[in-house]
Amino acid sequence: MTKPLSTLEDSALIKLALEGESECFSALMVRHLAVIQKRIRSMVLNPFDSEDVAQEVVLKVWRRLSTFRSESSFRTWMTRIAINEALQSYRQQRRLPDLRSPSDFGDIPSAEDSPHQAFVRLQEIQAVRNALEELPNKYRRVLILRDLEELTTG
Repeated sequence: MTKPLSTLEDSALIKLALEGESECFSALMVRHLAVIQKRIRSMVLNPFDSEDVAQEVVLKVWRRLSTFRSESSFRTWMTRIAINEALQSYRQQRRLPDLRSPSDFGDIPSAEDSPHQAFVRLQEIQAVRNALEELPNKYRRVLILRDLEELTTG
């Protein structure tokens, strides 16, 4: 009978994962990912962005598993990758152009609008603003750039 994966040392799981035993990589992630996600959430405040960073970390760990040299613990190595990814995410966010806030969009009624039409338009604008504010930043940017700035997606 073989030992349960949860009882194996990280080094044994890494060796087996590199030999093609993907369930060993999964066991490593079960063992360490919760701590890594907590670290990412402490650095990346937007929950959607922190999930994206965590997924990138898992992919990078998988791609670079053969480079792990056991000079530190696996968790330390994985944490370093997570910190680098969180910093990279922050740098990318800083490079994005500042977009106008939804509150900056004009809500001046048309001269042809009746008072009732102007009121309905203001209510619609406020509903759209509220919906935009609820979206994660990256999705809000896409909508603003595509629909309000009329930029193409291609």
